[in-house]
This record gives sequence, C-alpha cells and structure tokens, in this order.
Amino acid sequence: MTNFDMELTQRKALEYQKSNKKQKGEILSRYCSLTGATRNLASKRFQKTIRDFKPRVLQTHPPKESRATRARRGGRRPKYVGLHKGIIKAAWELSGEICGERLHPVLSEYINHLEESGALKGCGSQYVREAKTISERTLKRIIAEFPKEGSKHHQGNAEIYKAIPINAHFGRNANQPGYVEIDYVEHNGGNSSGCFANTGCYVDVCLGWIARFSALGKSEEAVALIHRQTAKRIYHKVYEYHPDNAKPILKLLLEKQLHNGQEQYSISRSRPYHKEDNGHVEQKNGDKIRKLVGYHRYDTKEQITLLNRLYEVEDTISNFFIPSQKLEGKVTDSKGRVVARRHEKAQTAYQRLISSSKVDKEVKKEVFKLYRSLNLIKLRGQSDELQKRLYQTVVSRKNIMA
Repeated sequence: MTNFDMELTQRKALEYQKSNKKQKGEILSRYCSLTGATRNLASKRFQKTIRDFKPRVLQTHPPKESRATRARRGGRRPKYVGLHKGIIKAAWELSGEICGERLHPVLSEYINHLEESGALKGCGSQYVREAKTISERTLKRIIAEFPKEGSKHHQGNAEIYKAIPINAHFGRNANQPGYVEIDYVEHNGGNSSGCFANTGCYVDVCLGWIARFSALGKSEEAVALIHRQTAKRIYHKVYEYHPDNAKPILKLLLEKQLHNGQEQYSISRSRPYHKEDNGHVEQKNGDKIRKLVGYHRYDTKEQITLLNRLYEVEDTISNFFIPSQKLEGKVTDSKGRVVARRHEKAQTAYQRLISSSKVDKEVKKEVFKLYRSLNLIKLRGQSDELQKRLYQTVVSRKNIMA
C-alpha cells in the first residue's frame, strides 16, 4: 500500500466510522475508484485503521536514527574509527582470519608484532594503545564488517566443471542414437567404509541400449576399466556422453577427448542434485541393477567377477529380447493437466537399432549376426545360475559372521 493509500485510508476511516449504511457505501465506492482496491479490502482497511489508536503514518515521533546519522548531526562520536579498524584488520589477517573470540586474548600480542615489524608506522601511538584495549564484543562487531574471501582449500578439480557444460535437457536427444547417459551404483550394503563394488551403467537415450560393468572402488583406474568394458558393448557410434558430476568419470572423458584425439564425442553433465537430468539412466538403477543383484555388499574379487558375468548375460537379454515403450506424447485437459500418456509400440533396443536410419550399415550387420547366434532359453538359465552363485556368497559371509 502506497503512502497516498495509507493517508487516504486514515482520513476516510474516521468519516466511515461516523456514517450510516448508505453513506458508508458511497465512501467505499469513492475509495475504491481512487485506489483500485476491492470493496472487501477497503472495508478491512477501514476496520483495521479504526482499531489502531495511532496509525503509523500519522505518528508524530520521528523514526529512530542510525548511528551514522546521529554522528553527522553532532551526536556521540564513535570511539573506534578507521585507523583503529585498520590496526585490527592487520592483526586479524595476521592470525589467519580467525573469529573474534579466539583473537581477543592475543590481540595485544599481535599488535606488538606488527609494531616491531614496522607495519603500523603510519598509525599514531594513541590509536595503537586504544586498539589493544578493545572489548571482545566490539572486536567481534568490527571483524564482522570485514569482507571475507572464499576458501582457497578443498576446491578439488573445479576447472573440470568449468570445462564441461551443463545440459539439463539431454533427454531431447532421444530421437537419435549415440547419446549416452552414465551413472554409478554403489554396492556397500549400507556401510560406506572400506572398498566395495561400483557398477557403471551406460544407457543410450534413443535406443534404450544398456551396458553395465562393475569394478572395485571408484578410483580413476576403476572408472577407466568400467568405461573401457562398457564401450565394447555399445556397437554404434557415440556422439555425446552425459554423466553426473562425479569427478573421476568427467576427468577420464575429458582426457580422452583432449589428449588422445581418438575419441570424437562431446561431453555434458547434469546439474548438481538434479537426478531428473539423467532420468533415462536413473530409472534403470532400480530395474536393471538393484532388482537384479539387490542391496547387498559386494567387495571381493569373486563377487566382482560374478557381477560382471551376470551383467554381460543380462545386457544381452535386455538389449535383444526385452521390449520397452517410449513416451510419444501427453493428453491434457482444458486446464493443462495431464490426463493420459501415449506410448509408442513396444520394441527392443535391437529392433530400434536395426530400424534406425542413423546407424551405420556395418554396425547393423554385426549386431544382426550376433542376434542370430543367441538363444534366450540358454541366456536365462545362465543368468539364474549366476544370480544363485552371487547370492550364495552373501549367505556364506553372513554365516561366517554369525
């Protein structure tokens, strides 16, 4: 509400209080035409103003003055001026910018060191003496005014984030093969201590083609191994990789792109703490990894070997024999609410690859040859056997610990 509205409200409120019903209606109409308020709002303003004994605009007492305003009109002068603050700032910087509670007990000692070094030569001796006797409360208030610089430590590989752009709409590439999202799943069993298995999951957003591989730990060597093995199971050309903000995979992809010259692809990353930016691979974590191997802890070489053998079989089953549906469009009502979703006909990743005009013919021949050699019954039997052996390692460990 503007000052004009407030003054008009206070003047009309007194008139409104003393008027009859017809006059009140006329007052409300005039007030609404001048201010643009509704009649209900105008009535509430009048009632509130009538209840208020001293309206804010009509108060005769001046507002409370700030310390700077009081100093300008000749009031009480501040005890500590710019020279004092300069001495305190020099001591504060000498201490490594610690807080006032820690600096106060040693402030005079720090000032003595600054005097001996000649850093306070331009300051008068009186200002130096007064700075040594400052109270802890005032010291904290003065330190709070100093500009704080950002920490120079623990920045890590911040340059990597500057070199790799964020792409929050990577899913828009779902109409062309070769755009791959990357994510990692930890197998720590609820205990993040020590070294445990990490599964790298690579998903082509257009085809739904999936490749998984597991390694012990999440070091640069482990991430390089995962990337090398999953790349072998993606037969078509990759145009862009889209991981989250994990530094090992970002560093690996950037090094291959810049130094080797062999990897001709783009790199983008998702926004921090926005899993929807990697939605195609995130939705696979539950169905293709957790549902398959559970939430157990895997940290031995035997378990890693079984995981990778299982992933190899399951990748083949998922890509060649398990159809999936892609969203084609949404149906909304007159208010823009989604009432239904339309999906394309269910197809396997293999069928999408074969029917795509943007995949090289040689790649199609290679994949078709591989498809003709597969037997789903045998693959499913191998998968069930590997799952049993993997689960047996978990049971054996529980028995030993019991």
